[in-house]
Amino acid sequence: MMLNKRKWMSAGLGLALLAMALPLNGATAAPAGAGTGALTLEQVAKEIEGKKPSPFYLEWKQTSTFENGTSKVVSYKQWEDVPNARYRSEVNYDGSGKTMSTSIINGDDGVFITEGKTSGVKLKGMEWEGFSRMSKQKLKSLLEDNEAPVFKGEETFLGRAAYHLSGASKPLNRKFTDAQGIERVDNGVVPAREQWFDKETGILLKETTTDPRGGGSESIVTSVDFTPVFGSDTFSFEASTGGIDAIKVTIDGAAQSFEQPPVIVEGSTLVPLRAIFEKLGATIDWNEKEQSVTAKKGTTTVYLKIGDKHVTVGGSAKTLEVPAQIVNGHTMVPVRFIGEALGAEVKWEPSSQTVIITNK
Repeated sequence: MMLNKRKWMSAGLGLALLAMALPLNGATAAPAGAGTGALTLEQVAKEIEGKKPSPFYLEWKQTSTFENGTSKVVSYKQWEDVPNARYRSEVNYDGSGKTMSTSIINGDDGVFITEGKTSGVKLKGMEWEGFSRMSKQKLKSLLEDNEAPVFKGEETFLGRAAYHLSGASKPLNRKFTDAQGIERVDNGVVPAREQWFDKETGILLKETTTDPRGGGSESIVTSVDFTPVFGSDTFSFEASTGGIDAIKVTIDGAAQSFEQPPVIVEGSTLVPLRAIFEKLGATIDWNEKEQSVTAKKGTTTVYLKIGDKHVTVGGSAKTLEVPAQIVNGHTMVPVRFIGEALGAEVKWEPSSQTVIITNK
């Protein structure tokens, strides 16, 4: 976001003068290109926005308090390596400490695991919404949506120098036309915000919001490392899906190698349907609109839909242990289904972590 100078001037010269006059917690800051003097809101905003993302790891949590007094806590662990298009997030809810979902982005591919269910995504050039991008979006929201945004000075947070910004609440009246063609007005409000941005990196370290009608929220970083050493498995799809490197597959005694290796989901081993079905002599037809697969071998026809446990094999209804799902662009099914669908013999050899498939 490049701040428009004319926009700032139209917002009122008094705002900039007020920000310049604010003391910086007893310290004197030096704006870019100047000897001494207080930073302005515009200077701070441009500095934060101009920070380029670098690898970092952080833990943070968001507590939302609603008008009825109830609260919700969401805790995050995030690894971010934006220069190499890598990102990982682990989330748990209400302070349970149990990881409920994991997102791993590695280049143009992503894996999402929610409560044991795994799915894949192709980003196709899209940039993932990492914490660094979210920080700048939060800044933009304060500057554009809040009343009278100001720079309140520098403070220390987590032992780091941080810029403190603030914005007052503002009525938000949206006019719209409903389905019946009647013009209506939604009388809302933008909550007041306090924000603290890391001076060195521009990362949002803390934000509090206060709704004048009641309720509010706090997003706060509890641990941060801007010089992390990421392990080899931090952004590894294999490590995130239950140690799939250890699982081997043989068909009629021959070891198999797949573009998408097997994964473990809810205790079931899932294998790539197309690769194995074609090895066993079946033909595959993919219906993009239905997100369904039709496989044929001899007089047997197999039909299944992504996300549905119910499948049809030779006209008979069967139920999968876990539904078929897409991982990294590949349709994955429980290995036991191979035997049920195509009449192959399937055995599991625990000592060698091998799925043994014999084509009858």
